[in-house]
Amino acid sequence: MVAAKKIAARVYEKSLTSRKIGEQTAQVMMMEVKEFSQLPLREQLIYVQESGRYLHARLKGWCHISLYHVGSFYAEVWLLEHCGSIAMVRTFTSQQQLDPYLQTTSMESLLKELV
Repeated sequence: MVAAKKIAARVYEKSLTSRKIGEQTAQVMMMEVKEFSQLPLREQLIYVQESGRYLHARLKGWCHISLYHVGSFYAEVWLLEHCGSIAMVRTFTSQQQLDPYLQTTSMESLLKELV
């Protein structure tokens, strides 16, 4: 668990992401959480899908929650399973909020792959 938190800390510290474009690698400046939070829900979803890295999913009540790392913050996409609609996109920067995910073995192995 401690090792997973250290790995998560390294992932969190990255504010730039590399994207491979053909043979070149471009550095793409990521949007800050304050900017992101001001976008309409539809644009938030598009940004997460295009710029975020899917990390893990969990269930809570009627919601399927997908976790993404998006530069300097994390985003959770909350899907209401019974009606198939997106309820919200929740953002956070605190690593303590990763605890529900870090308690699973699949998340620990994924975080090891990221480093």
